[in-house]
Amino acid sequence: MSQVGSFGVNYKTVWTTSSQALPAKVGDVGSAVEGDFVFVQADGAIAQYAFVKIAVDGQADELTTTNAGSNGLLVGVAQVAAADNEYLWVWIGGPRGGGTGVGIKGKVAANYVAGNNLNTTATDGVADDASTTKIAYVVGVASTTPAAAVELYSLAHLKVN
Repeated sequence: MSQVGSFGVNYKTVWTTSSQALPAKVGDVGSAVEGDFVFVQADGAIAQYAFVKIAVDGQADELTTTNAGSNGLLVGVAQVAAADNEYLWVWIGGPRGGGTGVGIKGKVAANYVAGNNLNTTATDGVADDASTTKIAYVVGVASTTPAAAVELYSLAHLKVN
């Protein structure tokens, strides 16, 4: 199956319940040519391009080694910044999601080397290739200095491994 265009996903927008109707229910999955996305509610402030953990109730919080929890935790990457309790679509990867020139990005540490596995860090929302808790099925397609956001490429839905 191929995809052309967006299937109900606007990952460049944040919603509040008081300003407009929500486009989906928390926990809904949507697809676009960039990959798959989950509609979440921010559980605290989320920076643009931050890696987030997604709880079973659809609450998203910036990912760290401390809150990564156990294997199988769903991980996403926010493409926009959100304040506490705002709603947004977060990228969860998928088969051949993201890639060079697509624009899906994630925050990585300054010493990240392109193509290496991404792991959680002690810094909220930032990943690195140092050995901690692995974020499965995703790599950065470029190296970065200093710390910045790099384009991401996925093989499946992102999770803590």
